[in-house]
Amino acid sequence: MRFEQKLQDNPEELEKIGKELEKYSGDRDTDFKEFIQRMWSIDKVKKMSTSEIIEKLQSMNVDFEIERFKKQAQNHISAIQLAEDHYYTQDFHAPGLDEDFIWLAMIELWNRIIPEKYNLEMIDDLMQEGYEDIDKQNYGGGLEKWEKTWDMIISIVPPHIKSVTEADKFIPDLTQSIFNWCQDFEIELGSAGMKDKSFYVKRIKYCQDFRRRFPKSDKSILENMLRAEAESYTELGDLEAAKKLLQEID
Repeated sequence: MRFEQKLQDNPEELEKIGKELEKYSGDRDTDFKEFIQRMWSIDKVKKMSTSEIIEKLQSMNVDFEIERFKKQAQNHISAIQLAEDHYYTQDFHAPGLDEDFIWLAMIELWNRIIPEKYNLEMIDDLMQEGYEDIDKQNYGGGLEKWEKTWDMIISIVPPHIKSVTEADKFIPDLTQSIFNWCQDFEIELGSAGMKDKSFYVKRIKYCQDFRRRFPKSDKSILENMLRAEAESYTELGDLEAAKKLLQEID
């Protein structure tokens, strides 16, 4: 979905890929461009009003009702899975490329109707937007998104799950695993702290929260979080707190 959206947003890249495909397949690049441009994307759905989205679903013989949708969402952490369970099972009519509209509509309607109930797609979007910001050296924007990502993750993962590996099993199919991302978050907070010490304070809180929330995670990750917390205290001038933390590492 993100790849197709980026192509739609970047005509030059779309042109380039179309020409490459033409070399190997003999197809005209305009065919490929037209195909991508005709595809449904989340941005196209976002430009529609809620009533337009629902009318489009109804025109496809998809039975959608807001209050029923709210109840269905209570048993799901993914808008796409909700679509698979309740809407792709209907006798819908989707000519051409319209079939993708259903799950894209469910993502967007969830964001509009019940934004307070976090889902897998919200987590994935914020996580990837954070990576994009950090790649552009926008550390403030990227890490702010990642703080929200962390809040979403710990709000969705049930309290009985005590390791990040198990959290990945509970929230599957993210573009980046929580296992990898949680360590990237700590590292980037440390990098940002070298320019703005307030990020060391955020890093300390995050490391504490992580160890408290997922105490049965891999020993290597827990020790890295302890080291990162100790390093942050050192940079803030609290050597005593840093020393105590380092003593906890075997």
